[in-house]
Amino acid sequence: MTIDSLAKQGATKLYTTLAGRTYDEILFKRKELYNMFATNKEEQNKRELVAKIKDVNYINDACSIKSNITWFTLEQISSRIIWIVEDDEGVEDYSNLMNVSREKVGALICFGNNIEKIKNTFQGVIPIILPVNNMKDAVLLAGAMAEEKDVVLYSPANGVKENIDKRGIEFRKAVNNL
Repeated sequence: MTIDSLAKQGATKLYTTLAGRTYDEILFKRKELYNMFATNKEEQNKRELVAKIKDVNYINDACSIKSNITWFTLEQISSRIIWIVEDDEGVEDYSNLMNVSREKVGALICFGNNIEKIKNTFQGVIPIILPVNNMKDAVLLAGAMAEEKDVVLYSPANGVKENIDKRGIEFRKAVNNL
């Protein structure tokens, strides 16, 4: 419909039509924004529920390679968390995770080349910090420590973009072998 044909219908019709279009555009943009932040259950390695074993949720968040993304994930979980961290590079700054870790993380299980950095950073913040050798050991230990309603979260926060899918598959395989 052209603006001329709208003008012939009268001012009321013109304003009503323009208001309706504006409203539709706002709703469309709002839905677009919502979809950007909504969790898509079919996405692998992004807050993916791998399994629920003995009322413990195992969540694969291998895509959370930055500490601020891990912070967002930790904030979204309301249960006590057993957090599995993998750090080989030592490039991430974990300081923004202190408050949320103090509130929500009951145990930290870490592996990789920079275990000492992780232990020193979270000492006094998280009550239990346990180093292990690999993902399989981390998941076994987390499964043994987890209580009903806990969440075992694999969120590496290590700054390494390579092998995200491989690490996610490794976590899923370890969980499925419990």
